[in-house]
Amino acid sequence: MYRNMKTLIHSGGRILFCPLYCTRGVSSSGASQDGSHGAIPDEEEMCPPHTAPGPQLPQAPYWEEPHPPPNVRRRNPTPSPGLSDPKQGGRRDGTGFIKPEVSTGRLKAADSIVSIVFGMKRLAWAHMDRTMTVRDWRQHEWSPLLKGKSHPDLYLEEVSSALSLLPPTDLYIVEKSSLSSQNASMFPVTLHLRVVEALVYALLNPGYMVERQHRVFSMARSIVGKHFDIMVGGAKTSGVELVQRLVEEAETLQQSRIHLLPELLLQYKHKLHPRGQNRNEELCDALLQAIAFYELLRKHQT
Repeated sequence: MYRNMKTLIHSGGRILFCPLYCTRGVSSSGASQDGSHGAIPDEEEMCPPHTAPGPQLPQAPYWEEPHPPPNVRRRNPTPSPGLSDPKQGGRRDGTGFIKPEVSTGRLKAADSIVSIVFGMKRLAWAHMDRTMTVRDWRQHEWSPLLKGKSHPDLYLEEVSSALSLLPPTDLYIVEKSSLSSQNASMFPVTLHLRVVEALVYALLNPGYMVERQHRVFSMARSIVGKHFDIMVGGAKTSGVELVQRLVEEAETLQQSRIHLLPELLLQYKHKLHPRGQNRNEELCDALLQAIAFYELLRKHQT
């Protein structure tokens, strides 16, 4: 059995370790202890004649970690900045409605956000500040060259062109679709959405390697649907009619849920149509996502 034993040179002496399947140990004097796997070699066999046995450390059970020598100081691993410290804007979060997790203090400190929703035909965004005022609300139509093709260069050019139109902000909130990868017929749609999503994360996080802080966060589509109670059968339905009502209230009510700049109010109060092909679904979803973000954040604070 001594062939399976391993010898470690420590401070001029030999320490003999038994494999984990052996319940025997070796005392500090070299004498064997009782076990269940046959006879243990005598002291001469364990310590050959040409090597004098030196002082040995007491052996701890194999399921316990042996203590280091008194003169050796153990260094605790230093956590990577920005991963778990909420003061560094890391991943510890109590909100739970955006990913990756981020400290609530950083969310509250943001003066404004840009909510982004994209689909097969366009990318839309809504720029909203903490007073629930919509400062920019637009969409960008994808180029016809992008349809039915998966060329990386075309995706990079098209997504870069769309993101260059975004206003400056503190955080970006991107809709996270819940398409199933098991449905083979939806694979082209899923591929398109995931490629655009990856490019949005990469292009809007240019300083991540230095700062180690995310500026882009994902918000599940179902969270927005549940917040506005527009879920049917586990899926979020159209929010065009809801947005149309919110825009009308912003014009007529003094205490409205949202506020729009005068030029935006003039532009969109007659543009939203709940029926037809030009329903502006992404445009409406971007606004609803921005509203849900601030209302859920306020709810978490109270």
